[in-house]
Amino acid sequence: MLASLTLPLWLLALGAVQAEPKKLRIGTGDWAPYVDQKRRDGGALARLISAVFAEAGYQVEYVFHPWDRNVLMLQQGQLHAIMPYSCAPSRLNYGICSDALVRGEIVLFHRRDQAFDWARVEDLPKYRIGTTLGYSYGPAFDEALQAGRLSVQQNGKEDTSFRLLELRRVDLHPQDRAVGYAMLRRLFPKDGGNITHHPRQLNTEPLRLLFRKDDAKAANLLRLFNAGLRKFAERGDLQRLQQALNTGNADDWMPTISAHVAPD
Repeated sequence: MLASLTLPLWLLALGAVQAEPKKLRIGTGDWAPYVDQKRRDGGALARLISAVFAEAGYQVEYVFHPWDRNVLMLQQGQLHAIMPYSCAPSRLNYGICSDALVRGEIVLFHRRDQAFDWARVEDLPKYRIGTTLGYSYGPAFDEALQAGRLSVQQNGKEDTSFRLLELRRVDLHPQDRAVGYAMLRRLFPKDGGNITHHPRQLNTEPLRLLFRKDDAKAANLLRLFNAGLRKFAERGDLQRLQQALNTGNADDWMPTISAHVAPD
């Protein structure tokens, strides 16, 4: 189901936007704590991206779709950008990547009562693995998946693999660590389910904004966004956001707004 979020009142109230800002449509998915469809402001990364574009005179509308549909809509020119995505090699066929927003950490979730250890992707074929359509889990995993060396059940909904894991219908679910635990708290409010993660990282990769390839307007938006993002990095905003994500406090993080007056 389509949902959209526009620029929050806190940003408008600070005078960071022109009287008649230009509008952008960015595709995303419900991926708390990075992006949260239930929040008016769209979550931590939506707050950051809105603030960066607002200082350049743009207002962002976020539309929520399945991840693979976002990619299709970007390719068709229906969206200005999509986020948050890793800059996987396959995505460079149709997209150009922004500078890093934050760092994502992909780990393997499993049941607490399941004895599980691994060192390489080559250790994983004996397990049933639940994944989400449109995801990249890092070069090694993606290559093994495409080569058919893994036993994978792909699902269209974000929470399906965790539900299957709880029901013992899959053995493993690769997921961003912060997202995984936020999802488990939502699915199983009492105890987070009988699920934990293995400490070894499957992949660590920056999350980015992805613009359409071979599009002059998109290339200009990319340059504008990266320039604005560097200003937020210099203010310490990106470091504070990463710390907030790592400590479970992303909902409280707010970007610093440049003190300038919007033009009449």
